[in-house]
Amino acid sequence: MPRSRLGPLAVESKLGDNPTDSCVWRAVHVQFQRSIAVKIFTAPFGGTHEARAAFAAEWESLKAIQHPAIVRCYGGGFEETDAYLAHELVHGETLASQLDRLGKLSWEAVLELAEPLADALEYLHSKQIVHGAIGPDKIMISGLSPILIDVRLNRFTSPYRTARRPKLKELAMRAPELVDCPHLITPQSDLYEFGSTLYLALTGHPPIDGSSAEEVKGNLQFQTPMSPAKIVLDCPVWLDKLILQLLDKNPAARPPSATAVKLALAEVRKRSMSRVGVAEHASSGFSALKVTDQKERDEARSLLGRQKVELEEDAVPDATVWHDQAWVLLAAMLLLLAVIAYAAWPASEESLRRKAEALIAQETRSALSDAKIHPLREILVRFPDGQHADWAREQIDQIDVVLFLHQLSVKIKNNLPIKHQGEMLHKQAQDYVAIGDISRALDKYRSLITVLGEDERYKVAVNAAEYQIGLLEKSGVGVSEASRIVQKRLDEADRLLADHRVVEARKIWYSLVELYGGNSDLGPLIARAQQRLRENSSDRREQDSP
Repeated sequence: MPRSRLGPLAVESKLGDNPTDSCVWRAVHVQFQRSIAVKIFTAPFGGTHEARAAFAAEWESLKAIQHPAIVRCYGGGFEETDAYLAHELVHGETLASQLDRLGKLSWEAVLELAEPLADALEYLHSKQIVHGAIGPDKIMISGLSPILIDVRLNRFTSPYRTARRPKLKELAMRAPELVDCPHLITPQSDLYEFGSTLYLALTGHPPIDGSSAEEVKGNLQFQTPMSPAKIVLDCPVWLDKLILQLLDKNPAARPPSATAVKLALAEVRKRSMSRVGVAEHASSGFSALKVTDQKERDEARSLLGRQKVELEEDAVPDATVWHDQAWVLLAAMLLLLAVIAYAAWPASEESLRRKAEALIAQETRSALSDAKIHPLREILVRFPDGQHADWAREQIDQIDVVLFLHQLSVKIKNNLPIKHQGEMLHKQAQDYVAIGDISRALDKYRSLITVLGEDERYKVAVNAAEYQIGLLEKSGVGVSEASRIVQKRLDEADRLLADHRVVEARKIWYSLVELYGGNSDLGPLIARAQQRLRENSSDRREQDSP
């Protein structure tokens, strides 16, 4: 740890998927008692006056960025040879960590991820800001929403930057034009790296491979990525073609802007509702992105078992137009009757539950909303006393809790108005969780249940409080993590005291008392810090007395 205090911040522990390599720390703003993430940069001799002025101008510009899918920047500062940027602390895991755990995501989940990120890129590019390092480690998954982190204005030329060399997997995600000149970033290079991230999330592999940095750099220039649809067979053809267009070696051949990517993603969502497979589309033709390569058409037909049948020389073809032939008309009539019968035939309670379970398993907000609106409510309307009615009510309550907590997190993040007392009490409880005071958070949730439990208007807020209590009591992560941090700092102060570095030890004790003095869960540890201060205060007075 470089220091225990950084300006108004009390620095605690490292953050990131690989904490040993990370320069991002968890910290607490002492005055406002708010947990934040702080990225620390060390420059030789602290940097020149011009570099400091440029960095200060950069953080002022970053503070002006306001978008729900972009992490908030609170500003920055300098401390001796260090400079830092303070950001909101996003709770969740990175996309990289999620992919390490799951391997890959469904195409529906990738689409849910892509749309808000494309909107975030459109916002940045409209302000002439290029991210320049989009990848799975720069995307946090907060609840069900992606958040783009680590936005910089001067990523590659500022003295306040990280010097870590990219790993092979990170290098394989880079735009080809940036291999030799990484500082020449453009919106088109952002779009390439965005496409690389979607490719990785969808297939589980980077679009380019290689066993060494030199091989990866060469492959970036000349290797053509395999079509995602050949790896993930249920991938919609529109998503497949959009990703390949984003990964075009020629920046001019990529979509012209993030706005164009947003429109293409909307087209993917609209057209994928048909649920027709990629091979079916490619073999029969489609409107949004046409397959012009005959080889691709033939491969698609091969997948479907559709082979060209050459007419024998002596065969006489039927001159009747195919759609006027009797068998076609009969088949169409039978198909129409079947569709009408299927639509008119009401779904059974069992089939409605299966449909609801499939939607809930997707774990996306849109799927959860769909499950609540149709199959779950239909179970309650048509089978109010059925065997799955209680299950349907429980699922609706759980979905309402998930949506309530997500909407509240968005309001808190964007400083939007709090509607009612239930939301206010939840926010206060979450503030206590953020500083590790789990006892007060639990008390706040329990008081919410006591005060609002009988009011039907606050049913969802009460259920959400019960859900949060269960999580906190089950994990106890906040208490254990805060205790671990405080214990570590106390041990460090004891070592300093043993080395007769009393002033440095006292700084640590003071910071712990100032930061955690009101935390009832940490009472014994803070009492120990206070006792150390008293003991060493008296020791110093005795030494100073004649």
